[in-house]
Amino acid sequence: MVASMPTPANTNQPEAGEIGRDTRTSSVLARAEAAVADLARDYAGWALRDVAKGRASLASAMGEGNQRAAHVEALFRVAHDLKGQGSSFGFPLVTKLGHSLCALTRDRARDYQAEHLELAKSHLDAIELVLNKGIKGEGGKVGGELVAKLESRVAEILG
Repeated sequence: MVASMPTPANTNQPEAGEIGRDTRTSSVLARAEAAVADLARDYAGWALRDVAKGRASLASAMGEGNQRAAHVEALFRVAHDLKGQGSSFGFPLVTKLGHSLCALTRDRARDYQAEHLELAKSHLDAIELVLNKGIKGEGGKVGGELVAKLESRVAEILG
C-alpha cells in the first residue's frame, strides 16, 4: 500500500475560491478608509455639538446643586466621547483635553464645587477653540502647555 504524503498547510498557493480575495479585501479597505475620511471632514461639527451638550450639562450643574452629580456625570460622558474620538479623526489635542476633563469629572462621590465646574468650563473652552480653529495634531508648544496646565490644575484641585 502506498500512502500519499499530505500537502503542507502553508503552500503559498491559493485554494479554490481564494483567487481575487486580496482584490476584494483591498476594495473593502479602500471603501472603509473613504468612509472614515468623510467622517473626519465632519468631525469638528459634530464634536462641537458634543461640546454644546457638555456646556448644557455644566450650566445645569452650576444651577442645580441638588442634582449636580447627575449633570456632572452627563458632562463626564461627553468628555469620554471626545477623548475617544479626537485622535481617530486627527485631533489628538481634543483627546488629551477630553482625558483631562474625564479625570476631573470621573468621581461620582465627589461634591463638585464652583472651582471644579469653572475648571470644567476651561476644558470645554479649550476643546471648542481647537475645533473651531481646526487645530489638528498636538497643537505644538502652545497645545502642550495648555494640556499640561489643565492637567496640573486637575491634579491640584482633586488633591
